[in-house]
Amino acid sequence: MKRFLVITALIMFPLVSHAQYYGDYYNTGYYNTGNYNGSYNTGNYGSTSQPSANYNNSATSQSATTNNYFPGTNYYAPHKIQPKKQREIGQISVGADYVLGYSSYKTVDFVVDAALTDGQNYVSDTKDLDRSFSSLSLNIGWRPLRYIGIEAFYQTSLDDNKVTYTESYSHYPEFARGEYTTSYKVYGLDLLGYVPINDYIDFIASIGVGKYDAEAKVKVTAYEDTSYNNLRSSSKTFSDSKWAWRVGGGAEIWLSKHLTFRIMGRWTKIDGDFMKYITEINFGVRYHF
Repeated sequence: MKRFLVITALIMFPLVSHAQYYGDYYNTGYYNTGNYNGSYNTGNYGSTSQPSANYNNSATSQSATTNNYFPGTNYYAPHKIQPKKQREIGQISVGADYVLGYSSYKTVDFVVDAALTDGQNYVSDTKDLDRSFSSLSLNIGWRPLRYIGIEAFYQTSLDDNKVTYTESYSHYPEFARGEYTTSYKVYGLDLLGYVPINDYIDFIASIGVGKYDAEAKVKVTAYEDTSYNNLRSSSKTFSDSKWAWRVGGGAEIWLSKHLTFRIMGRWTKIDGDFMKYITEINFGVRYHF
C-alpha cells in the first residue's frame, strides 16, 4: 500500500505542477476568456491536440506553432505594443528653412550718373529690380500646448546680382556695366496654430511680426579692358527698414519622434518706400528635443 502511494505521488506531482504552472499564468490576466474547451487544470491544457478556445467570447482556433510562446496553447501571450509616432508637446525645437521669395516694388524712377567719360547717364525705374530671391532662415521654437506654439527666427537673403546692361565705345578700351543687387534681413516672432490630422501630419497656420531691413542698389561701373580693372563707378540705393506683419500656412510631416519636415507659404506686407510686399515658400526641417 505504501509503495502504491509513493508511486502515485511520483506520477501525479509533475502533472499537478505542470497544470498549476499554466493555471497560474492563465489567471494573471494574460488569457481572459470565459469559456475554454478543456480544463486548464488538466494535463490536456498543454497538449498540441487542443482544438480551439473561446477568446473574448468568440471562437478562436490558433495553431500552437504560430504562437511560439508556450507549446500547445491556443491563446496570445502578451507582447509590447509599439507606441505611435506622435508630436512632442512642450519641447524645444531648432530648425532651418530654405526660402524662395518674390517681392513687389513700387514704381520709382531714378537716374545714375554715367561712369564712362563722355558716357550717358543711366535712366530707369524700380521695375527693373530683381524680384525673385532666395534666403536662409534659422529658428528656435517652443510648443507648450498641443495646438499652440511660438517660433523666433532670423532670416537673411543670399547673394543675388543681376546685370542689366553694358555700354562701350569703340574708340576707348573702356566699357560700363550696370548691376542690380537686392538683399534683406529680418528677425521676429511667429505664433503658430497646429491642427493634427493624424499621427504623422499637422496643418499649420501662422501670424507673426518681423523687423525687415531691405535694400536695392543700382551700380554702374566703368572698366578698362577687363572687369577686373575697375576705373570708376556711380550708384543709386533704395532702402526700407520697417516692422511688418506676416501670415502663413502649411504642413509639417513627422519623419520620426524628433525630426519633422515643414513646408510653409507666407505673405508679408512691407509698404515701404520702394518695397510693397514679399511672398515666400519655405522648405525646412525641425529637430524636437
